Amino acid sequence: MNKILCILLITLGGQTLLQTAKGQTFTVTPSRAYNYVDGIGVNVHLRFHNVYYYSFDTIIYPKLKKLGVKYIRDAVPYSGFVSIADSVIIKNRFIRLHDSLGIKVSYLLDNKKVPDSAGFRDSANYLSVFQSTPGLSATVASLEGFNEPDLTIYSWYPAKWDTLTYTIQKSLWDKAKSIPALSGVPITAPSFVTYWAGRPDKVASMIPHINSYFDYANFHMYDAGASDPTFFPGFTYDWNKQNTHMDSIGRGYPWVMTEIGYENALNWNLPSSPGYIPSTYHYLSELACGKYYSVLFMELFKRGAQKAYCYEFIDQNTADQSNSENNFGLIHTDGTEKPAFTAIKNTIGILKDDDTTFTPTPLTYTLTGTVAGINNALYQKKNGHYYLALWQNKDSGRCYKFMTFTDLPPDSQQVKIILPFVASHVKVYQPLVSPDPIYTYCDKDTLTVNVPDHLLLIDIDPSCGLQQGKTPVGNKSLRLTVASPPNPNNVHISLYTREPEKGIIEIYNPAGAVIARKFVTAAAYRNDYDIPCQLTPGVYIAVFRYARGAVTQKFVQ
Repeated sequence: MNKILCILLITLGGQTLLQTAKGQTFTVTPSRAYNYVDGIGVNVHLRFHNVYYYSFDTIIYPKLKKLGVKYIRDAVPYSGFVSIADSVIIKNRFIRLHDSLGIKVSYLLDNKKVPDSAGFRDSANYLSVFQSTPGLSATVASLEGFNEPDLTIYSWYPAKWDTLTYTIQKSLWDKAKSIPALSGVPITAPSFVTYWAGRPDKVASMIPHINSYFDYANFHMYDAGASDPTFFPGFTYDWNKQNTHMDSIGRGYPWVMTEIGYENALNWNLPSSPGYIPSTYHYLSELACGKYYSVLFMELFKRGAQKAYCYEFIDQNTADQSNSENNFGLIHTDGTEKPAFTAIKNTIGILKDDDTTFTPTPLTYTLTGTVAGINNALYQKKNGHYYLALWQNKDSGRCYKFMTFTDLPPDSQQVKIILPFVASHVKVYQPLVSPDPIYTYCDKDTLTVNVPDHLLLIDIDPSCGLQQGKTPVGNKSLRLTVASPPNPNNVHISLYTREPEKGIIEIYNPAGAVIARKFVTAAAYRNDYDIPCQLTPGVYIAVFRYARGAVTQKFVQ
């Protein structure tokens, strides 16, 4: 790693933000790119007798393969919940997805038989399906409590919904821990949604606390409706965090969001129609949905989510534009892809990496220009490449006009990125548009980009494109050498060029500060410069910056 970078990190610490009149300087320890991909899941309903069931081989399987997700969420395929014939078909499909695509499943409970039956809720015998079906236990990513009990169980048994929820979760925990094949599987809490109504507080008041029976808290917070006029990802979570007792369940436990998404049913819940409900879902255009989905996971991960499952994979019936539940998909019922599918697929493809263990290297970078409305996140792959994500935040990134069902005109904000080194290659991606870079640059330490109203990803190769101490090839190449300084008050620089170049020579001390600077007009071939500066023992860096890039050389005093 470049010494200037190391020194800046020592000076600034592990993760800081320095804001000045000229912009914002970040020192960030990146997340692994692998962890971003590993955090994404999608809801499916393989047991439903619709496109999921009848088009599994022709649409569901190939499109899941193309999307590239590693996790899906669906219900426990127990023969007591579905027909025996269907349970066999569904179990085999889960096993096929795992064995051929590496996809694991977050298995949840959402069958009314569970709260109806004392045997189910007290002994969790539905988990026997993982013991009786060879290969099925390998598909388990996690086991999740009852789905939205503060809506579902509450509607069936409002007087005792809380005690039933608690008993079901405790039984799930106790039973899973007693089965060797499941004992190490993470247990996820029931997915509560009515934080504003205080219902989760009733479950949280029981002793011992319900978090004695889960490893991850679980939220469902859809960014839609009059309560969220922006539709921007994370708005509803932030509102609940600030205005409700949302943490009464989690109490600091790590959390996941097992449902979040947008519906595309144009004729559902129209403001002009009788029975209009302002607080529930509203239509979002497919284009706006794609733009928001392009940044949704990064917004949730910045808030602390360990995993997020979009709802859902495919429209259950695209033709029924009056029913929101049929139109939450990333793809249409006939398999054609929506912009949301494209954005997620391409981002996964760009950031895909294997699970090799490595320690990400911190990076210091500066953003200048129109930065007030910009969010950013940093990822790194095992090969050392950084991936800087830039996107407009909820104040500037709104792309949809609520109530009139219209997309706002696309816009962008110009941002300049300043790196502490010369990157050999920089690639700029717009995942909503293409899996391929829209721009590629060589030997860059500064870059100006236009951040659109959707995700921008920048692949930064930190290796030096013009190798230090070696004669490069090509008319535009340079070579820089530094004589071992016998004089602590002077540095001798030899600059080799194939053609005349104008530029600046800078000397960086071990603290990362520029201690000498000289503007030069170098003739072709060899140029020698004595640069006065005070040297103490340590590692220094000499840099020659010119119109097309820079060359560097380390030296020791």
